[in-house]
Amino acid sequence: MLSIFKELFTREELLKGNFGIEREALRVSENGDLSTKNHPKIFGKKLENPYVTVDFAESQVEMITPIYQYIGDVYNCLDKLYDYVAVNIEDEYLWPQSMPCRINDYRNIKVADFEDTNGGQDAKKYRQQLVVKYGAKKQLISGIHYNFSFSEEVVRKLYDYFGEESYREFKDKFYLRIARNYLRYRWLIVYLLGSTPIVHETFDEKCVKKLEKWGNEEFSNLNSISYRNSEYGYENLVDIYPNYNSVDEYVESIEEFINKGLLYNHKELYSQVRLKAKDNTRFLESLKYDGINYLEIRSIDINPYKKAGICLNDLKFLHIFVIFLCIKEESDYKMWQQDAAFNQREIAKYGLADISLKKDGKNIDRLSYSREILREIENINKFFGLYEEEVIKDKINKTENTELTYAYKIKHHVEKYGYVEHNINLAKQHVKKVTYKEDFMNLKEKYIYKIDEKLIGSI
Repeated sequence: MLSIFKELFTREELLKGNFGIEREALRVSENGDLSTKNHPKIFGKKLENPYVTVDFAESQVEMITPIYQYIGDVYNCLDKLYDYVAVNIEDEYLWPQSMPCRINDYRNIKVADFEDTNGGQDAKKYRQQLVVKYGAKKQLISGIHYNFSFSEEVVRKLYDYFGEESYREFKDKFYLRIARNYLRYRWLIVYLLGSTPIVHETFDEKCVKKLEKWGNEEFSNLNSISYRNSEYGYENLVDIYPNYNSVDEYVESIEEFINKGLLYNHKELYSQVRLKAKDNTRFLESLKYDGINYLEIRSIDINPYKKAGICLNDLKFLHIFVIFLCIKEESDYKMWQQDAAFNQREIAKYGLADISLKKDGKNIDRLSYSREILREIENINKFFGLYEEEVIKDKINKTENTELTYAYKIKHHVEKYGYVEHNINLAKQHVKKVTYKEDFMNLKEKYIYKIDEKLIGSI
């Protein structure tokens, strides 16, 4: 497949795509306590503002970029959105960490209240159901969602080369291949971008009981990387494996999970990658009749050291990673989803150690597996000259030396300063770096390429 890509595409064609980011963040007091205030009125009605809304709770801001053609542009927009929100929440701060802040009383968690419309009432009712099923504290876990699709020109060229079925069917098969491969190799993203190696003692009691005391108020284990991506994070109560062979089979499997009572609706499937439809308000119907519009990657922890919650080089790497996913040949191993889930959890809880992972049912050490994947990604980047060599070298260095990972750095700083103090200090430092204090809404044309749709309600 790589040889075909080399034949068909130029650097410029592969750099261009459709990129969007959703970033969640808790509003907190200057002491690092969860805000008890409602969503600020300055941001308008929650279901009408396409850039700033809420996710699960009134205190959980969600910043949503429009769709851009280039990675650099979507990053710049996300950074400006942070500035816009940060200067308009008065005396509060945006918690810079995916795992929740200090929550002294769970009753302070206010489920998001929407406008008195059918959609608004349904959204609130659904969130209340999640509280009963998973607990309110888990719903406050925040993250980065990376939305992408290739440009239509790229998909058309592949269709002209390979296509035997209709264009719609070919496009669905193309994105399903990427989705399957993302699930196989997502553990590497968890390792490289994982930033939640510690939880506060006021987090979920069942989680804290299984961990070791790390400081005065912190719990962890020696080799953790991402509790957000572990069973202590955002997971369904039981393992759920949809059918990714075709869109029809995918829809049928989701409907079966709903009929069995395993899911309230399609949104409750907490997969690491989601197929997204042209009309997500009638998701299953639209997916079945319109096909896959784009994919949403959901494994990314918020980087507490970056104001935007993610750094530009990590976004560039994700772009190359996705290209690798569509080039990488698939094996015919039947239990691939089970292996993928095992690898994610092992990396999330023990990734800083020399652990073994699963590859087609056989054991392989984490370092060897990492080297194998990154070698292929490096070759793709070198041939097309997509991004700077440093983008890949940084990831190689982190696989060779765990002390360079975000998780190790966070553990070191939390051990030194404490979980709450470290994160609230970072939040205050980020505010000092705010350079954009004008009204984002009035100047949106300066930063926004186009708006394809609202991405609200993606919980």
